[in-house]
Amino acid sequence: MIFRNQAKDPKQIMMMGMAFLVPALVWPRFVPVTGNLGPDAIDAMRGVLIGLSIGLNLWAATLGGRLRRGGGR
Repeated sequence: MIFRNQAKDPKQIMMMGMAFLVPALVWPRFVPVTGNLGPDAIDAMRGVLIGLSIGLNLWAATLGGRLRRGGGR
């Protein structure tokens, strides 16, 4: 699995979450929309990117809290 080695380091997970947040915020405003994407498809893609960002950031916060308390896993 891709996340197996990175699941122990909350900083790496937080960086991945922030990497998904940047295009979610920048893409619709500064990058012109190409192709036949309608407004609903654009909203769906933004929602997926923001959802991934929130999920990864919460995972990193939970993992960081467990490591700080000494839970390890």
